[in-house]
Amino acid sequence: MTVLDLYLDGALCGSIEQAGGGNLLFHYDAGYRVRPHPTPLSLSMPLAAGVHKKRTVLPFLQGLLPDNDEALGAMARRFGVSARSPFALLEHVGSDVAGAVEIVGAGIDASDADQGGSRVRPVDRAEIGLMLSHVVSEYTDGVPYDDPAGRFSLAGAQPKIALHRFGDGSWGVPEDSTPTTHILKPAVGQIRRLDVVEQLTMHAAAYLGLDVAETELETIAGWDVFVTRRYDRAYRDGVWRRLHQEDLCQALAVTPAKKYQHRDGGPGLSEIAKLLRSLPFEADRRAAGQAFYRAFVFNVVAGCTDAHAKNYSLMLEGAFVRLAPLYDLATYAPYWNGVSPLNSAMSVGGEYRFDRIGGQNLAAAGRQFGVSPEDARDIVEATREGVVEGFEYAIAHLAAVGPEVMLAVDDLMRGLRRLPLVPAAGGLRAR
Repeated sequence: MTVLDLYLDGALCGSIEQAGGGNLLFHYDAGYRVRPHPTPLSLSMPLAAGVHKKRTVLPFLQGLLPDNDEALGAMARRFGVSARSPFALLEHVGSDVAGAVEIVGAGIDASDADQGGSRVRPVDRAEIGLMLSHVVSEYTDGVPYDDPAGRFSLAGAQPKIALHRFGDGSWGVPEDSTPTTHILKPAVGQIRRLDVVEQLTMHAAAYLGLDVAETELETIAGWDVFVTRRYDRAYRDGVWRRLHQEDLCQALAVTPAKKYQHRDGGPGLSEIAKLLRSLPFEADRRAAGQAFYRAFVFNVVAGCTDAHAKNYSLMLEGAFVRLAPLYDLATYAPYWNGVSPLNSAMSVGGEYRFDRIGGQNLAAAGRQFGVSPEDARDIVEATREGVVEGFEYAIAHLAAVGPEVMLAVDDLMRGLRRLPLVPAAGGLRAR
């Protein structure tokens, strides 16, 4: 039997136990459960039960790791462990993951418990460029490397690194309890200038009143990079703190391999609505339900095909729960040929194809999230009427525009106006 301790922002929350055959258990620390207003590790592992089994523990741990087989393989080879064991991997990279979690060996104090100082090694842009090059190799070729910032783990399918940003805008690698503050994602792969598309989609959503993570575009050592400020980090009373969060797959005890309802049979609107209706406080149930519904409507109207359950998260603080700022928003409009079926990650009224999801069906989906029919119709109509203007606003606020960026912008706007739920020039189409 092997044991790892799990801390939430410096407080011992419990321990993860791996027994023979790979069986996993999570034990809440007895003292943690009786402290004032404890935060649960996950909504799938309520504090009322002191011990939770593999069915809920495994999906939670998997959700802290990259959703990429090559990256997991490279990580496993680097540390000489199995890529199929989240427990073994997180023993090495669990000190800086999503939310307030820090995973360490049994009996070892979390670095967050020591707030005596801040040791962050500055790195220049050339070194960051090497880090980006290495992480791309990990995700594409499975090539391991000795990462100086390798104590972090970032979930998701795309290559990315995490760094700490100083007040003057320069970057560093934490060498103590100081958490990373930003995620840097290089623009690579077959989807052309996804960084630009993601930046514009995020800003369009913000224009329409949605709560989104802070993002910007940078060029670092020749890499086009999409930079996200971590909303699960905050500077309070002179100390950087980790704020707890989990994605909806973790909250529902669903493995990342089943994150898409359409492709994998993963969580859909009914499962998510049921989860949000189960929150302890009425105000949280109402606010989270409406926030999720508004975000979902935007994703459908804007043709965001990747809006699966792992791309929505919840912030947990004591018994209070709210929808986290939105992240990983990206319309597929610039890449769509206007003919091939374009599918939502989650169904609406049994339909996945955007051209079969009408405004009425989309409005009807609001009921299960506690949104009145009138408010749901208003949300759908406002989103449809405002989405083009939102993207135009986002384009106008791009910091730097070169020929390649303008080509991506032109493709996006051309494709956006072809999307089924985006109004034609003459006004809203009856659907």
